[in-house]
Amino acid sequence: MGHARGAYWFGSQLSIGEARRLVPHNNATSLQVTSAVLAGMIWAIRHPDRGIVEADDLDFREVLEIQMPYLGPVVGVYSGWTPLDERTPLFAEDVDRDDPWQFKNFRVT
Repeated sequence: MGHARGAYWFGSQLSIGEARRLVPHNNATSLQVTSAVLAGMIWAIRHPDRGIVEADDLDFREVLEIQMPYLGPVVGVYSGWTPLDERTPLFAEDVDRDDPWQFKNFRVT
């Protein structure tokens, strides 16, 4: 975020229809989340000698190979979004409108 092309988003674009075709009575979010859990469990079974590891220590290729059938299209796209988009003018906020990528402009909930 904040570079000359704006922001970059990378992720799954699984639709509700495709999710329910793959696993009835589910939605896209449930498959995206549980496919990661499934991939982690299979990785642990395949690598019992590794013990407890951080997610960053897993081979992403092996994990994604397990997840991909449940993710639908996985794409990366540039976006014009900034942290100031869709901010309401109804309430005064301490934001930096000259540089939308300043940390103070991000909402933390």
